[in-house]
Amino acid sequence: MQENRTSGAAENKNGFFIFLAAVSLAGVLLGTLSYCYMDSGFLERISSLEENFFDARRSADYAVILMRSLCSSTLFLGAAFILGFSAVGQPLAVAVPIVRGIGLGAAMAQIYSANGTSGILTCALLLIPSALISTFALIRGVMLSVEMSDRLLSDVLSDRSQEDMLENTKVYGASFIALEAVMAVSAAIDCLCTVMFIDRI
Repeated sequence: MQENRTSGAAENKNGFFIFLAAVSLAGVLLGTLSYCYMDSGFLERISSLEENFFDARRSADYAVILMRSLCSSTLFLGAAFILGFSAVGQPLAVAVPIVRGIGLGAAMAQIYSANGTSGILTCALLLIPSALISTFALIRGVMLSVEMSDRLLSDVLSDRSQEDMLENTKVYGASFIALEAVMAVSAAIDCLCTVMFIDRI
């Protein structure tokens, strides 16, 4: 009986992970499509951001690359972390990877538009490796956030406090610290890909 429960819980977690991965991909596709309908003024601002993106990398200012990449990823992970402390934060937590995917999709579409077929290679070498790692960490963070929100909601509905909530909160915080370390690895890979490939693009 216990084994069946454990197996069922694992299947639910795997299913939820797959769902969030699909949500992230949908966000990327939505961001790519939305780029086609942006007004010219907004597109010019995005073009300026893209130029800054390449200028920072070609200037070999790797500390700036590392911090920008890490801060961007941490912003979304931090949002998921905070939403975990809301009993009704589950829908907003699930929306976090969508928003992040929209931004990534729009950035990729801009690079494709400005660089033609070479833009595909640019994204494959400079954006996708670190994006995959940070997206994995973000999805895990959202799963933890939803789980924490469910616990809080259960407390509210049952009108009693769980004695182990303090311990759960400690584990929750430690898990996000570990995920932030993964985000740091993602930022480091972003720098590494820049060092290896920026002169070849």
